[in-house]
Amino acid sequence: MEEIAGRLNVMIAAGGTGGHLFPAQALALELIEKHPDMKITFVGAGLKKNQYFNKGVFPYLDIKSGTPFKKHPLKVLKALLNLSQGTLRCFNFFLKKKPDVIVGFGSFHTFPAILAAKLRKVPIVIFESNALPGKVNRYCSKWAKISAIQFSHAHEYFRSKSICVEMPLIKKGKVTRKEARAYYGLEGEKFTLLVFGGSQGAQAVNRFFCGAVQRLVEEGIDFQVIHIIGDKKRGEKLQDYYVKMNVPACVKVFEEKMEYAWTAADLSISRSGAATLAEFIEFSVPSILIPYPYGTENHQQKNAAFVTDEIKGAILLEEKGLRGDGLASNILELMANEHEKLKEMKKNLRIYKEEESKQNLCSVVLKSL
Repeated sequence: MEEIAGRLNVMIAAGGTGGHLFPAQALALELIEKHPDMKITFVGAGLKKNQYFNKGVFPYLDIKSGTPFKKHPLKVLKALLNLSQGTLRCFNFFLKKKPDVIVGFGSFHTFPAILAAKLRKVPIVIFESNALPGKVNRYCSKWAKISAIQFSHAHEYFRSKSICVEMPLIKKGKVTRKEARAYYGLEGEKFTLLVFGGSQGAQAVNRFFCGAVQRLVEEGIDFQVIHIIGDKKRGEKLQDYYVKMNVPACVKVFEEKMEYAWTAADLSISRSGAATLAEFIEFSVPSILIPYPYGTENHQQKNAAFVTDEIKGAILLEEKGLRGDGLASNILELMANEHEKLKEMKKNLRIYKEEESKQNLCSVVLKSL
């Protein structure tokens, strides 16, 4: 345990999607576990109504913010006004609370807090989970004491000292594959596919996979599915579809116990958000990645390319032009020759996890004080 003097007051700037908030909350829990007397407050835009933020556990300050990168002049003015109001509120809040450090998880949900920290001379730690850092983290890195990155390729984009760290994940008890599959009501030995689109779901991924199921059934493949769909109405229809196709499946709108899903899976089919990649590397599950093509600066494409080219633990399929039959062909290829390619990908993921020298973000934050 790191030695620290007195009770620390830590601010965590996070907001937006689960990809930002899940690791931010995982960091908070680890900090509290190591130092129970530590005071942690979340700061970010939209926290009050954010479904991915646990408001019952963490104190928070909900602020205004916005992105000025709009085409319409009135929208730009509104964003600038919200940014100004958010920054002023954070400045006054920090003046009162006197934080020892602020940890920023990126996006314009957090920019006012980081700017206020700079103005108040509060030490700043930036965490970047993507291979291509977001605009806010790239800009704010010049103010940071340390920029912590998940992928080494992100180093070139930062203007402060950067170090590779592990993505903070909420640590839960280990489960066996048999237990994980039983949790979903599935068979213990059957080949299992995990399909999901991240915290927000992904209807295109769902559509492609439904098309692939028919081909897999026609080819006589014996498999079962865990499908996290992100939409209750579509989930009911999808469950009926699996029954019609005579494919054992568990369809869920959302899964809090992702460690069960990853442990149960032989192969995953998903988007390539940073949090998803951190989890599939942690559990060494080979994947077919279909990057979301409309993300900011196409960052999911960069994430997927790193995992496929550098780690060789996944294959990348672009959404444009993809069809269910094409997805099925890739699944069949990975399953051929007694899953030889899947075994190689799993081995590569394990090697990367064991050999990649990464620090713990919690320790980095404590050392920055």
